[in-house]
Amino acid sequence: MKTLVLFFIMCGKILTAQLLTVNNLRHLTSGSLQNLDTKLAEHFDLERNTDMEDPGNRVYANANRNTGHFKVLTVFTNARNCMALSLVTQDEAEVHRFHQDLLKEGFVMGEYRDSQGNSGRNYIKEQMLVTIKGTATDIPAHQVIWRCR
Repeated sequence: MKTLVLFFIMCGKILTAQLLTVNNLRHLTSGSLQNLDTKLAEHFDLERNTDMEDPGNRVYANANRNTGHFKVLTVFTNARNCMALSLVTQDEAEVHRFHQDLLKEGFVMGEYRDSQGNSGRNYIKEQMLVTIKGTATDIPAHQVIWRCR
């Protein structure tokens, strides 16, 4: 019985460690800016990189650089109506799980092309707009943009 309880606790910790979930992104963008650094460091192993920041944004990256899956999170603090996020990640499985989570949460998916002709997907629900697109770089990665409409 103790083993079963320990198993469920560990599964809960692993699931909450996923940054790309609808609930996590809603919580991050609706919370206070003062607690953002602590939340991202404690729960998602992301550290703030002030040397990469511009006025109006904060930049976070993997604290553990030995991982094969990099993540760079930019938080736009001056966005309209709510904070906006841009996450660049190499973790294909995490992006796929996020796609499934968006559909499960009732987001409607549509295709789009940016000004350079690159295709991607938009997900819309109420006042939220989420875009997932591949990056045009030598390193295979995806960009996820979370913002208010």
